Amino acid sequence: GAKEDVLPARSASEEELIKVIKEALNNGGKVLIPVLGVGRSQEIMLLLEKAVREGLLEKIPIYVQGMVWDVTAIHTAYPDYLNRNVRKSIFHRDHNPFLSDIFKRVGSPAERKEVIESGPCIIIATSGMLNGGASVEYLKNLADNPNNLMIFGCYQAIGSLGRQIQEGNKEV
Repeated sequence: GAKEDVLPARSASEEELIKVIKEALNNGGKVLIPVLGVGRSQEIMLLLEKAVREGLLEKIPIYVQGMVWDVTAIHTAYPDYLNRNVRKSIFHRDHNPFLSDIFKRVGSPAERKEVIESGPCIIIATSGMLNGGASVEYLKNLADNPNNLMIFGCYQAIGSLGRQIQEGNKEV
């Protein structure tokens, strides 16, 4: 939070995110986004759904695994508590972005194996700092392919596997 810590505009960050995702997908890769289950994961889902709906990303499967799916179900059940734009979309346009057919639930190790063996896709999975959870399993299986991409969507705590990777460690 210092004076010189100026972040880019949100729109510029979102454009860059879509750009790097498109590049990975066009190269036949998969995109892994390790997330925390509450908040940022739903924000990323909204961003990706909008990008697909507006044609900025082609319609490809977005696999969701871990607590993200359950928390998103709560968001869907209680739209009154969402931001104004999402509420408007749900109540006035009869469009709930969380219910988009691009989102596919991954509920078992067998289904995760199918995702790993499938074609280009986006994977949103917990744990956001790679301390455990589905993201670690995806990373183990996807890391050796240079066409794949991992995007950190949350803070990486000191000592976490995510921080080690973020700091440039090639072997962990």
